[in-house]
Amino acid sequence: MTRTMLVQERGNELWLAPFVTNSWLKDGMTVAVRNAPTHFGPVSYRVQSSAAAGAIEAVIEPPRDNQPSRLVLRLRHPEGKPIRNVTVNGRRHRDFDPLREAITLLPSAEGKITVRAAY
Repeated sequence: MTRTMLVQERGNELWLAPFVTNSWLKDGMTVAVRNAPTHFGPVSYRVQSSAAAGAIEAVIEPPRDNQPSRLVLRLRHPEGKPIRNVTVNGRRHRDFDPLREAITLLPSAEGKITVRAAY
């Protein structure tokens, strides 16, 4: 059950933090996963909440060998606030759904992906 909370394969998509509760993302809290085994290969990520300042950030190390078609990162604000905007590696990113609290990403050949969600 813990694995499903932290990482889940859905067809060709890899979901990160799909069932991490909003109480785990209160201001100052961190959720981290290291080398979690998946059908695509190991994945690591770290989510750091700065909810009081209106942001939650994540650094993702996606699988390298057999990349999924998409990564979906779920970030649930502790007060239920919707995502207003997202940056990925410092650039504005538009592929997110505030109702599902999900950010859709394409795997990167560059390695680490840094995501910042503003609320």
